[in-house]
Amino acid sequence: MADVPEGGTHGNGPARINWFQQMLGLFPPGRLVDLGSGHGTFARDAADAGWTVTAIDARGDRYPTDERRVNWKVGDVRTADLTDFDLILCLGLFYHLTVDDQIDLLSRCSGRPIILDTHVANERKGGHPFRLTDPVTVRGYTGRHYIEPDQASHSPASWGNELSFWPRTRDLYKMLADHGYDVLTGTPWYEPSRTFFLCLPVRS
Repeated sequence: MADVPEGGTHGNGPARINWFQQMLGLFPPGRLVDLGSGHGTFARDAADAGWTVTAIDARGDRYPTDERRVNWKVGDVRTADLTDFDLILCLGLFYHLTVDDQIDLLSRCSGRPIILDTHVANERKGGHPFRLTDPVTVRGYTGRHYIEPDQASHSPASWGNELSFWPRTRDLYKMLADHGYDVLTGTPWYEPSRTFFLCLPVRS
């Protein structure tokens, strides 16, 4: 996979969009779900690429009101049924979940490829004022808790939890391997602590 130029920013910077389009292009179009889809930028891109797309987010007020290419659903990704999809997008969501919810999500994704875009606890915060705790080990995975911003005033915050979990890079790999995934990592990382991970089910 070709390198993507550095310099992407949080949100939908060019490096982030390029990584997404490259990874999406590895799969033939089918049924796709975008978890925690926010404003729906990537859901619309996938629909334009020929996918049948469902977008799920707890905050439906951010969805476009005049968009018909995507099946927009308001709901909690932690209870969403994922069995009918060929590909799962988890872009900017994973690091807003607790360890238990991360493990549960990977269990529900089992057998289906995931395009994952997330922060990890790798000590390279760059210029971001992330509020991270000292290292902790939870359910056998080591990382740091992320202290979520106030949910009433910060729309990208988590939904219903004040602490999320950022695993160390090697613990993210372990978590994915424990749930049956091989991982390809986007390099160079488009932020010091964040990149794309292509998670492919291990074939027995």
